[in-house]
Amino acid sequence: MAEKVHHDHREPSLSSDDPTTAHYDNEKHINDQPHIAGVHQDSSLVASKAEEDAVFRKLDWHLLPFVFILYSLSVLDRSNLGNARLAGLEERINLTGWRYNWLGTIFYIAYILFQWLLMGWKRFPAHIYCAIAVFGWGVIATVQAGVTGWGSLMACRFLLGIFEAMFGPGVPLYLSFFYPRDKVGFRHGVFISGAAMANAYGGALAYGISQIKSSHIEPWQILFIIEGLPTCCIAFVAFYVLPDSLSKAKFLSDREKQIAAAAIARNQVADPDRATGFQYKHVLAALKDPKSYIPGVMYFSCNVSFASLPLFVPTIISQMGAFTKIQSNGLSAPPYVLCFFMILLLTWLSDRFNKRAPFIIFASLVAAIGFIMQATCTGVVPRYVGVFLSVQVFCCVALTLAWVSNIHSTESKRAGGMTVLATLGQFGPLLGTNVFPASEKPFYRKGMWISAAFCLLITFCSALLATILIFQNRKMEKSGVIPRKGEAQDGLRDRGADGVPKYRYIW
Repeated sequence: MAEKVHHDHREPSLSSDDPTTAHYDNEKHINDQPHIAGVHQDSSLVASKAEEDAVFRKLDWHLLPFVFILYSLSVLDRSNLGNARLAGLEERINLTGWRYNWLGTIFYIAYILFQWLLMGWKRFPAHIYCAIAVFGWGVIATVQAGVTGWGSLMACRFLLGIFEAMFGPGVPLYLSFFYPRDKVGFRHGVFISGAAMANAYGGALAYGISQIKSSHIEPWQILFIIEGLPTCCIAFVAFYVLPDSLSKAKFLSDREKQIAAAAIARNQVADPDRATGFQYKHVLAALKDPKSYIPGVMYFSCNVSFASLPLFVPTIISQMGAFTKIQSNGLSAPPYVLCFFMILLLTWLSDRFNKRAPFIIFASLVAAIGFIMQATCTGVVPRYVGVFLSVQVFCCVALTLAWVSNIHSTESKRAGGMTVLATLGQFGPLLGTNVFPASEKPFYRKGMWISAAFCLLITFCSALLATILIFQNRKMEKSGVIPRKGEAQDGLRDRGADGVPKYRYIW
């Protein structure tokens, strides 16, 4: 029989039946649980762990596939430039010198300037905000097929950056509205894995499109149209599918909503009705918190190493000397397929063991080895293997996003923390898109060494942040703010200067 979990007790709450992965949270009395509009508050609520897990599986099936598809389309529409380049775009609009690099750079300039738009996920109804963002970038992505010169394509890339800044950076914040801190890592992994899958099927799709012969429209134009129009259509689906909050999730019963809200509130501040609105003081607290900035440096480093890869991997493979341009588009897919499965595996393990740093360190070291192989080897096989390893740096992105959600315990503070993360992080592509100049081919050694160095910086920052969080946990234990592991909970409600309850940090 399943173990019963009563949300009114003071005993340690286990996140798993396996004692090696158990962690203890600050339990709240049922009267402290968030009220859900239109739902009868059952003071005698008793739910088994199996029932609680079933509620989150139901959320998974309704939320994750859709945000996965949306993000894969987002990444596809921003990164298909690399495939279009090999499909004839370079010759059509004369992408000589640094012109191609600037097409990548201008996108990220807009992406950085408009990172603050992610707060719209907390400020406005999610289904409306998301639909506008998706439709906007879908239209711009499709319009790229009609450009006649470098200037018009630059304008399209800038506008594309604005609409995508509304979407991608805010989804991790959105998911944190629906899941407890110890379950959000894998969900972020599913979301982020959409990028890896987009780069995988994007390469395969580009290979197929390159085979299309037409006297009226060029392959690169067909590529932009075929990959842009579906995004415009799915925006209307987003309007009707995405729930704004836990209380408005029509696919959950009243009991399921209360079970989910109680689970979310165990180790963070839940707001199932979005009733608290946008708390500027919590955003300010996140901006003042030094712990907000180390993940930003990590994300910056991830993006230096990874953001340039979708734009340059097909070119890097074509410069190995053994493949045609069309074959290089197809061969750019398998490394991202491996990355897709690695993201899911590492984020699942991270939630299972309730740790972030060890898995980020592992992925960053694997990626560093891959870049070093490409920088030092001249043979086709080791260089291609190096591509498989180097793209694993993207696993660090999913784990870092989950870590930021764990550091901040309110939705508004997470919005502030995510804004710091995204703003600092998106400066990375400004460097990353310019470390593989044409003058460095065929080996691009400078770019490979730079990318390897930033992978090692991710390793260092992860170890540093973990050390800080372990120290702060022990400090809070000694002062009685949180119980020591293994001790019974006593309903502690200590709050920091920002008025936010104190919880054990996940490192």
